[in-house]
Amino acid sequence: MTGINYPHSNDIRRDIIEKSDLLALPEAVVKVLELTSKDEIGIDKLSSVLGTDPALTGRLLKIANSPFYHLSQQVVSIQQAVMILGVTTVKCLILSAALFDPKKIRDNIGFDIKALYGNIVSAASTCRKLAVACDYPSPEDAFTCGLLHEIGLLFFLQHYPSEYLNVIGRAGNSGSLIPEERLAFGISHPEVGQLIAEKWKLPEDISTAIGSHHSFGFAGSKPLDDILRLSVALNREYFIQTDEDLEEKITRISTVSDRLGVKSQQLDDITAGIVKDTITFARAVDIEIYDIESILSRANHEIFRTYISMQKLFKERQELTKSILDEERAKGIQEAKQIAISTLSHYINNAAMIISGQSQVARMLIGKKDAKRLFDSLPKSLEVIDDSIHKITAVLDEISELSSLSDVEYFDKSKVLNMDERIKERVIRMKEKLSLDEPAATESTVKLEKLPHI
Repeated sequence: MTGINYPHSNDIRRDIIEKSDLLALPEAVVKVLELTSKDEIGIDKLSSVLGTDPALTGRLLKIANSPFYHLSQQVVSIQQAVMILGVTTVKCLILSAALFDPKKIRDNIGFDIKALYGNIVSAASTCRKLAVACDYPSPEDAFTCGLLHEIGLLFFLQHYPSEYLNVIGRAGNSGSLIPEERLAFGISHPEVGQLIAEKWKLPEDISTAIGSHHSFGFAGSKPLDDILRLSVALNREYFIQTDEDLEEKITRISTVSDRLGVKSQQLDDITAGIVKDTITFARAVDIEIYDIESILSRANHEIFRTYISMQKLFKERQELTKSILDEERAKGIQEAKQIAISTLSHYINNAAMIISGQSQVARMLIGKKDAKRLFDSLPKSLEVIDDSIHKITAVLDEISELSSLSDVEYFDKSKVLNMDERIKERVIRMKEKLSLDEPAATESTVKLEKLPHI
């Protein structure tokens, strides 16, 4: 760990629980969080608190009047913003406005955060478009969730700057940030983000989405969780310079978009306009991000289109592979059955020939009226006939089981069934059963006088 003493996950959880100022928030924002944690809050009281911070109020009104909210009227006061957008949305927006301050992190560690802010705004814009595409009832909530989804990462940068920069450096080599965070801190930035969101008493849908934005989710995932997951997958990681496994990324995009019911063409349309939307929103609300040339240099637009194209190819390859495997398996089973039937037919023919041969020998001796030779050969003939009958019975049992070959042992990894061993084992079991079921013979030979007259 390069000699750096990392905090334990319990220390970080304690900080989140105990510290009132988690992300160096302005005093007005802290007071708003305290007020909104109560069951009821008056619009006048909320507006009065926000009015103590003119800069924050100005940023909030700019966000409310941005094209992303499509409000039918100009919002000119905090009271109006609260009445139109609601207390929860205003609360989330003032948090976003307070967090997008490049000076906080730059002053601490000399880290230029403008590109990170650009990524966050891009994810938020993607969230809103995805929400519209899948008919999510509140695209504004999805947009706000996107703006706040990296609060855990910002927490690490503000409270543990040198340790986290070391984690980022290692993640650049390994290609994965989450495992490096857990190795160093015992907790990941999505988990930290969810804890902070819960402490701020943000809506449960938003806090759980923040906590799971780097996972695949599952079939019953909440729509907002999947909207944020898909948005994160469609936007390139800022800190990790090496691309993650392309197939994993494509699989994530395919899996989550299928759950949301968003088609490939819709994804293509959404991603094609993200760069423009990101810059438009950032300029409208005075968020400092890189210019368009720098954003394009990070391959936003083209990578999005490439991922979507690769997604189509990957799904086609998966379907083709499955089809080929199914065909090969069915063909292999059919061939194995044909070989097995041929083998079993050989066993029956061979046993029948043996019985027929013994019968012909007996008839020949009877014809010659050679009673002594007939008597002497009879025990051996009966043994041979019994053994042949056992084999025929075993073969008939084997034929009845040929409907399923999934667990049948094959000979030397070929399509040839290991019939010799299987028939041999069946015959042994039959003989053992007969020896237990039949009484022992009292005499080992048959008296000649009891034979039919020859």
